[in-house]
Amino acid sequence: MLTNSSCGFNLLKKDSNSNNSSYTIALAGNPNVGKSTIFNNLTGMHQHTGNWPGKTVANASGRCYFKNQDFLFVDIPGTYSIMSCSEEEEIARNYICFEKPNATIIVLDATCLERNLNLVFQIMEITPNIIVCVNLLDEAKIKKISIDLSKLSNLLGVPVVRNYC
Repeated sequence: MLTNSSCGFNLLKKDSNSNNSSYTIALAGNPNVGKSTIFNNLTGMHQHTGNWPGKTVANASGRCYFKNQDFLFVDIPGTYSIMSCSEEEEIARNYICFEKPNATIIVLDATCLERNLNLVFQIMEITPNIIVCVNLLDEAKIKKISIDLSKLSNLLGVPVVRNYC
């Protein structure tokens, strides 16, 4: 479960200059990794989910209250890169760069981790406040793919959690 205890509370500390009472968390990832499903589970909203590239071309936001903390989650468009060659890439990059969320959760598909890591490395160059969430581990197990989340965390130098939604 994505909580402040499972992903490192220090990443979610409020900016001392902010008057906002909530933590802002961006959900990033490649298309079709399950970002919108995670977003819906965290916020109780019903953001339309789809299985095609370019499904979300705008940011959706919703709130989650957990242990007396207010979290604003922003589901940014699925993208393979933030190099700004498409509308999705530009929206995702601009949100992470200029809105400066308290943390960015990068959702990865466990069945094709290598393809998803490119985006992780690009976002790591923008902000150190990231959490990697590995999704679709049940699908990976069917394909006989095993991922050591602790080792991945050590290699990346950031918290890595699994999705239980």
